[in-house]
Amino acid sequence: MMMVKSSLFLTLALIAFPAAATNCEDDLRTDATTSVLPMPQVKLDPAIERLLRYTAIESKHRLNGLASYYSNSLDGTLTANGEHYHMKRLSAAHLTLPLGCWVEIKSKATGKKIRLRVNDRGPYVRKFVIDLSRSAARKLGVDVTEDRSVLIRIIAMPGEDPLPADILAGPETVISEEEPGR
Repeated sequence: MMMVKSSLFLTLALIAFPAAATNCEDDLRTDATTSVLPMPQVKLDPAIERLLRYTAIESKHRLNGLASYYSNSLDGTLTANGEHYHMKRLSAAHLTLPLGCWVEIKSKATGKKIRLRVNDRGPYVRKFVIDLSRSAARKLGVDVTEDRSVLIRIIAMPGEDPLPADILAGPETVISEEEPGR
C-alpha cells in the first residue's frame, strides 16, 4: 500500500511539475515584455524611403549581366507598352522590370552611366539581361567594346520622377591626409 501511494505521489508530482514550470515561464515572459521600452519611430527622407523600396524590388530581378541592343530594322515598330521604338531615343527592354520604370545603367568596361525608361520586353536570348536602343548602346559604349557587362539600378517606378543623382551616389568617403611625422 505504501509503495502504491509513493508511486501515485511521484506520478502526480511529475504531471503537476511541468504545468508549474510552464506557468512560471509565462510569468517571466509577460514581465519581460512589459518592461521593454517601445522603439522610437524614425522618419526617413522620402527619397531614401523610395531608394530602400527600390532595393527590395531589385532583389527580385536580374540586373547584372550583358547588354544587347536593338537591330536597326526594328526602328518604328511597336514596343510592349504601345509606344513606337526609335533607335535615336534612349529606351530599353527588360524581361521582368515593370514597364515605365526608370533605370540607371552603368557599363563596367567604360564606366559611363545613362538613365532611361524601360518600355519593352526582352531580350529573349538568355545570356543578355537588357536590350538597349541603338542610341543608348552608343552612349554607354557597349556597341563597340568587347565587354558588354552592365549594372542596372532602379531609379523610379512607373509614374514617378527619377531620383536625383546625389541620393543614388551615397555618402562620400572622406580621406584625411596624415600629419607629417606620424
